[in-house]
Amino acid sequence: MTDHREIIRQLGGIRGLARKLRHRNHTTVQGWWERGNIPAHRLDEVLAAAVLPAGASKDAA
Repeated sequence: MTDHREIIRQLGGIRGLARKLRHRNHTTVQGWWERGNIPAHRLDEVLAAAVLPAGASKDAA
């Protein structure tokens, strides 16, 4: 499986992914980076963000 950090990098980095997910604070994604995993209950949300155009948020798609 692809490393969680590579997934975060590919989706715009910590702040970029947080924006795509419309999280109020980037520290949620930063926590995933630091803990070494993306929680299972967030995977669908992250996968949905992966198909968004660059700069778009999940509500804009």
